[in-house]
Amino acid sequence: MEVGGKIKRKSWKILVLTLCLFLCTAWLLDGTEAISCKAEEAGDPLDPGDTEVSEEEAEPKWEGDRIYCAAFGDSIAKGYAGKGQEDLRSYTQLLADQVTAEVRIPAECEKFAKNGRDSSQLNAEILSTEEAIAALERADIITLTIGANDLMQEFKKAAQEVLGTERRFLSVYDAFDALQEGVEGNPLLLMKILDVLNNWDYEVFEEQWLLAMETIAEHRKDTAQFVVTNLYNPVSQFELPESMNGIVEDIIRNMNQIMYDHAKEYDYRIVDLFDSEICEHTQEDGLHPDQEGQKLIAKLAAEKIDTGIFKGEPEKIIREEPRPKKAERRRYSVWTVLGPLPWIGLAVAAGTGVMVSVWFLRRKNRKPFVPKKEQK
Repeated sequence: MEVGGKIKRKSWKILVLTLCLFLCTAWLLDGTEAISCKAEEAGDPLDPGDTEVSEEEAEPKWEGDRIYCAAFGDSIAKGYAGKGQEDLRSYTQLLADQVTAEVRIPAECEKFAKNGRDSSQLNAEILSTEEAIAALERADIITLTIGANDLMQEFKKAAQEVLGTERRFLSVYDAFDALQEGVEGNPLLLMKILDVLNNWDYEVFEEQWLLAMETIAEHRKDTAQFVVTNLYNPVSQFELPESMNGIVEDIIRNMNQIMYDHAKEYDYRIVDLFDSEICEHTQEDGLHPDQEGQKLIAKLAAEKIDTGIFKGEPEKIIREEPRPKKAERRRYSVWTVLGPLPWIGLAVAAGTGVMVSVWFLRRKNRKPFVPKKEQK
């Protein structure tokens, strides 16, 4: 009985060991299969293609659920629509729409732009407000359009100075009309106009520009992208003397150069409107862009925005615009301004006057005719 009992206990141990061995083998086989599946899902780490996908997936994505745009400036940034013009969508709104369409993240545009504002009013009335500062602090994209009204205000002052009047011109058109009437009555007045414009003080504009840049730099995020539109020449389509139009273009070039001078220091990109076709897409006033003009500005501005930031892509190389050459002060003479025709007319008039005078004197000094009979 004892022997039989030992055999039974031994058989029981063998059975238990066999069962344990079977379970362990099954567990190991099952674990090996699970690891294999995970490897297939992750891909072969030696495959460079799969490695790139893994790195791309590891790139940080845009954490926010919205892209904030803050637009500052004048009537162009606001989307001014003049008489007979339907409501416009400004380039700032169109730019936000473009970004949304490309990155599939909603973009919200907040506008701090008012009609007729120049650089000093930008600082005093817009960038000084709490709302504008708050918008700057959360903005991912910042746009700025300013300077055109600085130029227009200078024209009005020049017209007042040249014409010697205290009349306040309601618009630049009033100033142009008054100057044109003055020149028609006195062609030499054009020389005075050119002299006033040619000696415009750019320091005032540069001081206001730097003040605006300091405010924006103080409150913007490190990751915020900042684009600035430069000035185009809207008065090129007006019927101005060629010499005056040349000086206007010089002023615009030099104002634009101030923007380029500080672009690296304040980390903004310039949207070049000066050499664009924007003047072909203006409203009836010849100054403000129409809807096609706003679309053109939005297209050019979009080229300066790196949307890859919002998609976790590597930084995009943005093409920089060439810096304009500084326009030197022009030298004008009466001959170059008025041209040869007035002088030819003056010479003809003077010659005619001389001939008439000689004829009159000769006639006056001529002795009266006396017949021979009477002479005796």
